[in-house]
Amino acid sequence: MRTLAIVVLVVGVLLTAATWTAGGEHRVLSLAALGLLMVVLPAWAIWFTTGRTIEVHPDRVVVRRRGREVRTFAYDDLVDVRPGIDGSAGAATPEVWNKSVTLIGRTTARKRRGLKVTAQTVESIDPLLLALAPVVARKPELLPHDVHRELFAAYVHELGTSRRRG
Repeated sequence: MRTLAIVVLVVGVLLTAATWTAGGEHRVLSLAALGLLMVVLPAWAIWFTTGRTIEVHPDRVVVRRRGREVRTFAYDDLVDVRPGIDGSAGAATPEVWNKSVTLIGRTTARKRRGLKVTAQTVESIDPLLLALAPVVARKPELLPHDVHRELFAAYVHELGTSRRRG
């Protein structure tokens, strides 16, 4: 995502300069819209993704921004687990479809919070699946929908199969 944002940012700067020199009666409005869409948003995406790491631990997932812990999802505090499939981001991902797991929990203020963990946000999603398997076995209500139960079971089964081969 960061590479795409950098490319859009560079194209945005070039288009912004071209829009300014082209003139026209709506130059300022066009420049503002183009600048927001092609410069500000990609710059924000680069800033947001830089320095953000997701660490998978045996009992929790921790989100850090520039080394500072900003969010923790303890597996015992989860209220919902949603396995899914993300589309490929082109050359940045080796597979057409990538595994993802969305964790839904509650903060100390009882607000619902979610975190989507994908193959693009962690080195491997397998440690998360290994850590969640016993939690889901103890608390099957974390997977309330058949589609999520089946997908999670397939992920864990695939993980066990690949570990036996390797």
